Amino acid sequence: MKDRMLEFCDWPMFDRIMMDASLCREVLEVILDRPVSQVEHVIAERDIRPSFASHGVRLDAFVQTDNEVYDIEMQTSRKGKLGRRLRYYQGSIDTLSLHRGEEYEKLPPCFIIFICTCDPFGCSLPVYTFDMTCAESDGVVLDHGFTWIVLSAPAWCSLPQGSLRNLLHYVMTGDAGTDKLVRKINEAVIAANNDEVWRREKVELLTWERDMEIQKRIAIEEGIAEGRAEGRARGLAEGRARGLAEGRAEGLAKGRAEGLAEGRAEGFSAGIEEGESRLAALIAALMEAGRTEDAHRAATDADAREQLQREIGSISA
Repeated sequence: MKDRMLEFCDWPMFDRIMMDASLCREVLEVILDRPVSQVEHVIAERDIRPSFASHGVRLDAFVQTDNEVYDIEMQTSRKGKLGRRLRYYQGSIDTLSLHRGEEYEKLPPCFIIFICTCDPFGCSLPVYTFDMTCAESDGVVLDHGFTWIVLSAPAWCSLPQGSLRNLLHYVMTGDAGTDKLVRKINEAVIAANNDEVWRREKVELLTWERDMEIQKRIAIEEGIAEGRAEGRARGLAEGRARGLAEGRAEGLAKGRAEGLAEGRAEGFSAGIEEGESRLAALIAALMEAGRTEDAHRAATDADAREQLQREIGSISA
């Protein structure tokens, strides 16, 4: 692994090639399809931290011309939230570009360019260009001064014949072909790989970084798995406890309701039996006393029955 050759898309090689101001300028002109002013400074692996407590960023190639700034990034792995990353990079670069006391109009035009070996948006487009527009009117010009460009190397074949197609094809395949710029980049890559001390140092660094990325991904996956398992266990325990409590409550309520209903039914039945017994005893007493008409009244008239009950009861007493 330590003796392998670095490719243009490997960030140590990309950063080194972009340090060549002439090559960097030509790459920018191919991507933007327009001339670019003379490059004054190229800073590779520039670290920006807006404040001590804030999240820092490392720019692959930060480029300054006489009137514009550029950030060119090479991304070889699929990372989520690229839009948020672009937003943070823009804010960090703006903080770096505007000095204390300067007016906002001093902010130079800024271009952030990502060259990706994976399609970050899944739409199979070779070029994604982002610019702020007014949702209510196309005629409103914000003049914010920045542009974001994301290049998807896997879609190189969707481009028409030309330098950008050849550049993305080289990023994706390593085949220099006959393109003048790509051949110059490839010659620079070969020369850099022949610097064995530099190459081995960068390969070790790249290998370590990738190992850390793998370990990070494994740790995240293990954490997710453990979290899911613990969540399932807790959910099952809580579900059982809740189900038991609800079952007890429901059973108690149901038992109470059933007991009340049965009690009412039994009480009603006992009441009927007692009423029937009292009526039979009253009628028997009236018949024995020869009061046939009163016996008929007791059987058919509730008020008369109650009055006769009291009367017979007082006689019996």
